[in-house]
Amino acid sequence: MSGQRAGTADRSPEPGRRGAPDGALPAPAQRRSDRPSWDRPVGGGGEPAGAGPAAGRAAGRRGDGRAQRRTEPPRKGRGTAALFAVGLPLLGAAVDEAVGSGIGTAFAVCAVLGSALAALVSGRPGWWWVATAPPVVVLGVTAGAELLVHGSKYQGKALATGAAGWAIHGFPVMAAAVAAALLVVLIRIARDGRGRRG
Repeated sequence: MSGQRAGTADRSPEPGRRGAPDGALPAPAQRRSDRPSWDRPVGGGGEPAGAGPAAGRAAGRRGDGRAQRRTEPPRKGRGTAALFAVGLPLLGAAVDEAVGSGIGTAFAVCAVLGSALAALVSGRPGWWWVATAPPVVVLGVTAGAELLVHGSKYQGKALATGAAGWAIHGFPVMAAAVAAALLVVLIRIARDGRGRRG
């Protein structure tokens, strides 16, 4: 009898089972997660896969870089456009003054050609100044060339008369240069739209 009691006393109940001694905690039951599979943590972490401050910052940098590349025009294109828009009219004026005929055909051809080439090489953000620059360029180059070569003719009231004449005679060149720039811009817009559809 004493042997049976000793054997029974040696077999202590396991924790979590019925009849466990007081103070023993039951084994925690595994709870099934109700979260969808794509939102469950990987490796026991508290955030879904790919989440976290580092991933957010990296994605933000990538997005900012793409937006900057889309919106910022190339600096080389802007410099080339300015060279065409201003440099060619200056060249034409120099040729006309060298020949001795005054501002005329060479200047007009170079101004129109320079405006068209500037619209061709400039980016979208630069189209507005390419299309509006010809009147300023034509009047400025004409006045500069005339004052530099024939400065003695434009003294006092003669300067105001000469300025009016430059604006009147330069108006056809201004209109042709603006029209050339707008034509090139419209052609580029049509080609871009056709490329996107294709």
